[in-house]
Amino acid sequence: MLKGDCQSHGRAEVLTLAARCTRLLTILVFLLFILACSSYVLIRGTASVSTRLQEAGTAAHKANNYFDQREALLRHLGDSVLAGNPDESTADSEGTRPLPLDAAGGQPGQRLLLSARMEHRLQALQTRLLLVDAMGVHWLAGGDADVDLARMPSLRVLQARGGSLEGADPVYWLRAGDSGIALAQPIQAGPHPMQWLMLLLDGDATADVIDGPGIGGYTLLDDGGRPALSSQAPRLDSAGWKTLSERQDDSVGMVWSGGLPRGVALVKRVGNDGWRLVYHLLPGQLLGDLAVPLLFCALLLLPACVALRLLRHRVDRTLIQPALQQHRQLLENLDFNSTVIDMAPVGICVLRRNDRHLLLSNQLLRDWLGEDGQDSDWQAPWRSHAGERGRGLEFTTRDGRQLHVLHAACRYQGDDVLLCAFHDISRHRQAQAALSSARQAADAANQAKSAFLATMSHEIRTPLYGVLGTLELLGHTALDARQSQYLRTIESSSSVLLQLISDVLDVTKIESGQLSLEPTSFSPRELTESVLRSFAASATCKGLQILVCTDPGVPTRVLGDADRIRQVLGNLLSNAIKFTEHGRVMLRVRQVQREAESSILVWQVTDTGVGIPAEEQARLFEPFRQVRGAASAQGTGLGLSISDHLVRLMSGELQVVSEPGLGSSFSVRLPLPVLPVADDGPSLQPEPPILVRGRDRELVDCACGWLQRWGANAQPLLGDPALLDHDGAILVEGEAAPPLAWSGPRVVASIDGGDQPTVAADGRLVVSLHCMAAIGNALASLQQRRTELPESNGTAPLMPLRMRVLAVEDNPINRVILAEQLQTLGCEVDLAQDGAEALQRCREQAFDLVVTDINMPRMDGHELTRKLRDEGNTVPVIGASANATAEERERYLASGMQGYLSKPIDIARLRKAITALCQGDPA
Repeated sequence: MLKGDCQSHGRAEVLTLAARCTRLLTILVFLLFILACSSYVLIRGTASVSTRLQEAGTAAHKANNYFDQREALLRHLGDSVLAGNPDESTADSEGTRPLPLDAAGGQPGQRLLLSARMEHRLQALQTRLLLVDAMGVHWLAGGDADVDLARMPSLRVLQARGGSLEGADPVYWLRAGDSGIALAQPIQAGPHPMQWLMLLLDGDATADVIDGPGIGGYTLLDDGGRPALSSQAPRLDSAGWKTLSERQDDSVGMVWSGGLPRGVALVKRVGNDGWRLVYHLLPGQLLGDLAVPLLFCALLLLPACVALRLLRHRVDRTLIQPALQQHRQLLENLDFNSTVIDMAPVGICVLRRNDRHLLLSNQLLRDWLGEDGQDSDWQAPWRSHAGERGRGLEFTTRDGRQLHVLHAACRYQGDDVLLCAFHDISRHRQAQAALSSARQAADAANQAKSAFLATMSHEIRTPLYGVLGTLELLGHTALDARQSQYLRTIESSSSVLLQLISDVLDVTKIESGQLSLEPTSFSPRELTESVLRSFAASATCKGLQILVCTDPGVPTRVLGDADRIRQVLGNLLSNAIKFTEHGRVMLRVRQVQREAESSILVWQVTDTGVGIPAEEQARLFEPFRQVRGAASAQGTGLGLSISDHLVRLMSGELQVVSEPGLGSSFSVRLPLPVLPVADDGPSLQPEPPILVRGRDRELVDCACGWLQRWGANAQPLLGDPALLDHDGAILVEGEAAPPLAWSGPRVVASIDGGDQPTVAADGRLVVSLHCMAAIGNALASLQQRRTELPESNGTAPLMPLRMRVLAVEDNPINRVILAEQLQTLGCEVDLAQDGAEALQRCREQAFDLVVTDINMPRMDGHELTRKLRDEGNTVPVIGASANATAEERERYLASGMQGYLSKPIDIARLRKAITALCQGDPA
């Protein structure tokens, strides 16, 4: 805000005077521009005229030399005329030819001695020599039939000119025809010579000599001022010629007539007969030379004029007129600003910085804090702390209103002041408190939901362990075909239920942000093949062909979460089998990029199923989302959602390509560090060679690549192998290959084969089609000529563990199942129903292993392990719990346990955990 007296009338006069000065300054600057342009044009014009006159002077000098040469030639010819008896002449040894000149007025015996050199000179100078006497005009040298002698000057014309020039050897200039020039010299002395030598000049050659570049026009004037030879360029007007005809001497300069410039002319005398050579430049030619400078000046002056006018207008509009308008509105603005401050929706005041004196305040602030001097709020801490660094401060008024103060330093009426703005944040604080309460309630509800799902998962897993464990134990008893079918149905349904519980638990972890990775070293080939083998039976029962193809270029071992990758691939294979009724399911893995110690691997699951419409693909990875219209649409719809989250958590990408009726292709792209380890595959020899055959060329090429990687000389079978040496080759046949007459060693890869080769009735080695290492081991045994394997169609029995184990479980059913599972593995089992009883048993007896539940009454598994370690008992402990989380596993290992199992527990995982513990690896 501004305050003070305004002298409006005096200020208006000053602004009016400033406008006039601006206009005058604009005109003066424009005149300076015109003067500068005029000087530039004058300089350019003078330079142009000077250049043209210099060129004209050069041309005139050249023409003068041209005419001087021909006058000298004529005088020399005149000196070659001799009189007397021809017999007195000396013999000519240089080819001189005497030309008689004694006819028609010549002296007797008079002759012209014309040498061959002189004749050559006449030709070189493009001239012709003539004799003019009473008989007419005669050729002496250089005759030309094209020249009309009748148009040449007659003797009478020459006698009329005789005696008009002074000098010993006068040369007369005459016009010869339309454009010819002749030089004449009398042979006899006297006022009326009867014989003349005449030198005829070539008109075109003369014009070429006179003309020159940049000289304008030219004219050769005779002694009477009449043009004898002129250029085709524009000529001077009659007034200009009249002025030039009066100039007899050499001159150069402007031609004026009637007070007007007619051009620029250079006059140069040639010869001594009064002829003049004139070079003239017309005003139009001079203006043509100045066209570019004039155009440049015009283009410069026009924008300058416009720019100066716009500048004056802008100065007037942006400075002078606004100032005039401002001084008329200043007083109104002062009143208006005061009104705006009073009506502002925030409290406003102005404090002087040195003494915190209040200079200005609006009505709203006075309503909040009271009138000045009547409310203690004016002495509140905000007044003393205003201006300190920070975003502002808050305080509460006497009536409970919460105010937030913002301040800014500025100037007001010549003082350093603080402009303070007060905001009522009472409702904002109330809303914040309500929002914080709502957030806490939502977090509590979310935690309660997570706790509920985790608890339910734990409680369901515990009885489910009893179901699955009992079914597994039942499968080891003697059952008839119908009972076995019932058992497989129950196991399948129970597995679905277990997968559903695991998916729900994973969704809970994802929502709570507790899902984490556990990177370990694994083989991409072994992982891919093992995942496929776990689904091979279900695909075969459905009548589908299921195949695995592993690129031979994949690294031997990489670092990653193998369990999570297995889970993702399992979900993709399960869906592929579920939605495919005919055809096949293919699992591939390949390396697409390798940089230093990092590799990008791509797993691809393709099927020939129903396909996915384009509109469904965009929402395919949403939780509980299933493809509409699919006849086999079963399950929760969580598999793809969990898989997508796991892949993104591993910094990868999950993509789908599908067409309805053609099938689907899911690709998992993961970056994984490569571990520097040697290839752990079988060692093969290049001899004997190995032939590979099968119906699927991709599998054949894949098998050849792996066998070559392991050192073998493997090639696809082309043609009839019966023509080969049976002892020099080994045949590898894929599944469902057509019959082939081959009596040599062979390995058959079949989906019914196992990891260990078995000998069929015909002597062939049969191994699993889904395990490349098994195929390699079988080939290695054949190459090394090992002893024949015992014929067997099953798997070798497992060796008993022969350990004394204490099983601790509070649930009686699970306790019995765990005991029977351990006994199946060949262990001697003692039972305890809680940690206290187990601790007492360990004090009384020695055990090789303790398998304990975690959540038990009186004493849980963690406390049991700690007390055992405190007492110095180092017996290995494996914990078992339905809480299948990474945090639980870390807690178990931190409490002193050597292993961890998540319920439900099957015999295979139990054996694997015990075996790993015996080998010194934590399970």
